[in-house]
Formats: sequence, C-alpha cells, structure tokens
Amino acid sequence: MDNKKRNETILKLTCELLEKMNFEVEKAFVEDTDSEENQVLVGITVGNPAGLIGFRGRNLASIQFVLSLMVRSQIGEGIRVLLDVNNYRSEQKIRLEEMVKNLAEKVLTTGNPVSLANMSSYERRICHMVLTEIEGLVGESEGEGEERHIVIKKA
Repeated sequence: MDNKKRNETILKLTCELLEKMNFEVEKAFVEDTDSEENQVLVGITVGNPAGLIGFRGRNLASIQFVLSLMVRSQIGEGIRVLLDVNNYRSEQKIRLEEMVKNLAEKVLTTGNPVSLANMSSYERRICHMVLTEIEGLVGESEGEGEERHIVIKKA
C-alpha cells in the first residue's frame, strides 16, 4: 500500500475511533515524520481536548496505543502512530526540552545529579535527545515500569 492510501486509512480509523468516543473532530491530518521510518503523526483538533489528553497525557497515550493496534490490524504492517491532540505533544516537547536544558545547567553548575519525574518512553526519549547535545552530561534512565525516570549527571 502506498503512503498516501495508508495515511488516508489511518485518518479514517482515527476519526471513526474518536467519533465512537463522542469527540467531534474539527480538523485532522496524517503526515509521515522525518525522525523515523514507518512512523506517522496524526494531528487532530477537538473542541474539548482535556478528556482525550488526560492527566499528564495518560489518556492520549492509551488512545494512541489503541489506534496503533487498529492500524496494525487494518494495514498489516508495523507503523508507529503518534497522536497529537490540539498540539499537546508539540507544546509538551518544547516544555520538556526547556526543562531539561535548565536542569542540565543546574547540574553543570552544582555538580549534583538531578532526578526527573516519572515519564513515558516518549518523554524520556525527548530528554535523552536534548542531553546528547550538552557536553559533559549524561542522562540515565532508572526505575521500572511506571516508576521509570531520568537522572541527569556529570559525565
């Protein structure tokens, strides 16, 4: 299946899922991401996004997981689906990057390691990517499952 047809199918599945959850989609798009092969970004806009996003994005992660299963079942190939509701993920990425840069500066100044809050794998990945650009620091993931977090230390 070509990418255009695949993306149309993903868009249709997304809108159907959200409609069944009683969310009216105002705008929606699907695009291939530059960061990874076989990964698409599904961006939607709804009137009241809080119910879809949930506390710290937990509902969003769950809906994304269900959508990924639906896509895999329908299309038959492993496609990583990133769901972004009302630009939450984009804004979250910017917030995380700024937070990590500020905490990295603190670690460089004081020499003391800093532990971040528990995060999803997506959030940890963003933090690790920021830390690779800062010389003299390392970020290590610690903990298991829901307790997994990053510790920023001097290299």
